[in-house]
Amino acid sequence: MLRQITLNFFIIGFCFLLIFYSDSFAQSFSFSNHIAFIKNGEVWISDEDGSNLKQITGNSVKVEDFQFSPSLKYLAYTKILKYVDEPGLWDDSEDIPQKAVCSIVIINLQNQKIIKEIMPTEGTWIYISRWLPDSNLLYYSSSGFDVSGFYSYDVQKNIKKEIDYNKSSTILSADYSSNGNLMTYIDNSGLGENYKENLHLVDLKSNSDKILCSKRSINENKISNNNGMIAFIEVEQKGKDYSDILWIYDIKKNSLNILHKGPANPKNGSKDEISWSPDDKYLGMFFSPSALVMEPDNPGIIHKVQGTDFAWIENNKIVFSKENNIYIYSLITGEYILFINYASKPVFLLKKDY
Repeated sequence: MLRQITLNFFIIGFCFLLIFYSDSFAQSFSFSNHIAFIKNGEVWISDEDGSNLKQITGNSVKVEDFQFSPSLKYLAYTKILKYVDEPGLWDDSEDIPQKAVCSIVIINLQNQKIIKEIMPTEGTWIYISRWLPDSNLLYYSSSGFDVSGFYSYDVQKNIKKEIDYNKSSTILSADYSSNGNLMTYIDNSGLGENYKENLHLVDLKSNSDKILCSKRSINENKISNNNGMIAFIEVEQKGKDYSDILWIYDIKKNSLNILHKGPANPKNGSKDEISWSPDDKYLGMFFSPSALVMEPDNPGIIHKVQGTDFAWIENNKIVFSKENNIYIYSLITGEYILFINYASKPVFLLKKDY
């Protein structure tokens, strides 16, 4: 009897230690400098070499998309609830495509606990747009054809609010410097032939706001990591032809120069479609199904990589998806390296202070 009681106490104590050390690990583990991706419908992370795999979501969640907050304290992902017929006009002979209906789940990465699950209303879909500073998640709803509303959820205050539709484009276009001191955004002015879009630069310390340049169209604005340059795309139309013009604005020199011009690419509004390498030596146009990577100091050198979901992992390496696998491409050697099989949507995690 005494032996049984002692054994029970040992088991209880062992389980307590497991819980204690598990919580301690979750609170002390750094997600920075890891690669996150979707595998078997779950979010995983690993070291840069593919080792030390750790599953972040669980219990057959069926994740469709995900985004880590800039602080790497929170993870938002879309959880597939069911599939329904995609809205549209279909012939009787056609197989109607299926469209996933998802909720948005936000978890605390320090203890892996769910903070909030945002459910779609009947007949609508909801999608993650991006994380904003101060732990605010921006998301939007759709009826299947058009965006019906923009919303933000404050994780710390547990407050959801709808964003004025006219202001949503400004919020969506905003980009922040790596130290959180600068912000760029795009607004528009004029009508008809006088219509133009304006690139703003805001000093968040002094709240000064100035227009750097104006074009017929401006999008994908991205501040360099050294806070000295801003890249953006102008879509130029001539007759029936459209071109993407990649501009670079030098903040110190107050100069604007073209780095590249080519056929226009489809754009999904991701803030990572134009992306600087960590050392700002390279600038990527990450428009699926191919990426163009250029050197601003050597405009004649262009790397073209076929794939989707491109992201930087080092100064001269990018990670991407292709044919249900994840690869790494070296800009130095031109070599493709298989990173992991049967996985998609790789993201390199770097902590930001804002």
